[in-house]
Amino acid sequence: MNRQQGFTLIEVMVAILLMAVVSLIAWKGLDSVTRADSHLQASGEQSDSLLRALNQMQRDVDMRAGIELTEPKKVGVDDEPPTAPPALTVRSSDSQGFRLDIIRTAADQPGALQRVRWWVKGDTLYRAVAAARSRYPLPAPTGGVAVLGEVSDLQVRVWEVDKGWRQLSGNRREDPLGLEIRLTRQTPQGEEKYRQVIGPLN
Repeated sequence: MNRQQGFTLIEVMVAILLMAVVSLIAWKGLDSVTRADSHLQASGEQSDSLLRALNQMQRDVDMRAGIELTEPKKVGVDDEPPTAPPALTVRSSDSQGFRLDIIRTAADQPGALQRVRWWVKGDTLYRAVAAARSRYPLPAPTGGVAVLGEVSDLQVRVWEVDKGWRQLSGNRREDPLGLEIRLTRQTPQGEEKYRQVIGPLN
């Protein structure tokens, strides 16, 4: 009579232990892959939001007013109409922070202009757009939309003929020949720095 062969209790326990070890290793590997994927997605979303903000700023500057609107003369008044304000004004100081004011052509209203303002408050970059009009005075932007967060620093330099890039600190400049924007942002991956050059602005 043949005896039936089978696994001993020790062999079964060793097999279970090996399966547990393999399962733990596989779980840790899967967890690592999931974390890496989440990290890459977060980093990609941060880069996308930054690119959207800088591209929109570039577009606003590119669309700055190439035509002048003047206040119509009143009947019987021979005075010249007031000079149109500058199409682009930039300010950067430690006390008041960064602000960029643009008078640009309205995308959906040919012949009309509108004011756009960019500024930093706290650690957030904001953008506000006023209603378009075909005559001065143009309404000022109100409200504003947060377009980029975690901004720890934003510095501006302007291009000057025969001098190159000059730091804009505590000063206001109208219609500069070029802009260099340096932005520092805090991310889960650490401090990241970006540079955007806008110009020449002829």
